[in-house]
Amino acid sequence: MGLLPFWKKKGAWREIHEYQSLSTPPFARTKDFTKKILNRKPDGRIFLNQLVHNQLGFRGEAPFIYRDMGVDDALFQKPSENPLYDIVYCGSIGGRVGLLDELKRLSELGFKVLMIGSVDNGVRQDFSGNKNIFFTGRVERKDLPELYRNCRAGLNYTPDIYPFNIQTSTKTLEYLASGLSIISNKYQWAEDFFLENNISVTWLDCIRNVKDLKINNSNHTSLSDEVSWSAILDKSRFYEFILNS
Repeated sequence: MGLLPFWKKKGAWREIHEYQSLSTPPFARTKDFTKKILNRKPDGRIFLNQLVHNQLGFRGEAPFIYRDMGVDDALFQKPSENPLYDIVYCGSIGGRVGLLDELKRLSELGFKVLMIGSVDNGVRQDFSGNKNIFFTGRVERKDLPELYRNCRAGLNYTPDIYPFNIQTSTKTLEYLASGLSIISNKYQWAEDFFLENNISVTWLDCIRNVKDLKINNSNHTSLSDEVSWSAILDKSRFYEFILNS
């Protein structure tokens, strides 16, 4: 949700504001405070979770629900018994300071690393002599299941910077749905999520050789009924909220 100020005329339609993330730096808190003060009152609001709600500071002047991130049904699968890659990283690399260094370090330890997403030519050039790094470029969502299936573990690398460190890592949910083991750096959301859901995780700073990666492909089974989009929407009573706001 961006800025829709109160002085702009509202039409006859019902209006719902969705806050699936907090504002990003610089001046993240100032941007969120501005939205709180200037955005007009809608018929309802949707927040990612209670943390996002609390940070934005809206009080009970409009109905609201929480709708967390979910996973496409196609991603609920079993990994290959003979995967082509050890680790997959899917997502952006921009703004994730230290990510490329970690990917290089993992590859030099002997892990075969698959990078899914757009990267510039400079990054490709930097890794041109590295035989353990593989690039797919940007792919369609329909191609993700097969790519994930051919990996042993998924890497979640999120800056330990507000607000990134309190927001749901969708890629982690996708990795789990695909039955992958999880590698992650330490930050608030990750530590809370893995502890609360009793999920085995290999912390990135604990990997010093290939034997340090904990392979646990049963992680996804306990979450399959909780993070699918159908489960997320049912739990949040999303359709009822949309129809009745």
